[in-house]
Amino acid sequence: MINLLPITKVIAIIAIIYAVLIAAILTFIHDANSTVLSSVIIALKGATALNIVLLLVCYIGWRKIWKMFPSLNNLLFPDLNGEWEMTIYWHWEEKKGTTNATAYIKQDFIKMSMEVMSEDSESNTLLAKPKKDPESGRPMLYYIYRNTPKLKNGNNVIPYDGTALLKLAHNNLNYLKGNYYTDRLTYGRYELKRK
Repeated sequence: MINLLPITKVIAIIAIIYAVLIAAILTFIHDANSTVLSSVIIALKGATALNIVLLLVCYIGWRKIWKMFPSLNNLLFPDLNGEWEMTIYWHWEEKKGTTNATAYIKQDFIKMSMEVMSEDSESNTLLAKPKKDPESGRPMLYYIYRNTPKLKNGNNVIPYDGTALLKLAHNNLNYLKGNYYTDRLTYGRYELKRK
């Protein structure tokens, strides 16, 4: 999510807030009886408190902020945390079929992951990158994963990598769909519905 923001502007804004906070604290607490060093120490304590608040918002409080201000789902990026029912429409060589799975999306303000569990395999995130379509602003998720088939009948299992581009449905934050491709030349489509 943080990578959706103009990071240089975010850093500049935080630096300005720190500077204003320290200047304000120094102005209000410095008098003839206090030393510059004691004023600076108090100002740095205030800046440290601001830093702790920012860290708490980034790691813990951001979901509460998203619930209080649902417009952030459209302005920045939606909260995709949770368990999703997943249907996989696959094509491999001359065969094709459908598999049901469960996807677990974990997202915080800094990072995102998606694990998929099905009867035949498990996949783990190599990269999950939220992005917005530059033209329409539609939320998308670039997902690169490693799939490990489950051992069956003593057959040798070989993990493989895949990539998918998942898009949120228009006006529905509970439905993702998109195409996928793998390095073992399989392809198909994912459809996810939030439980």
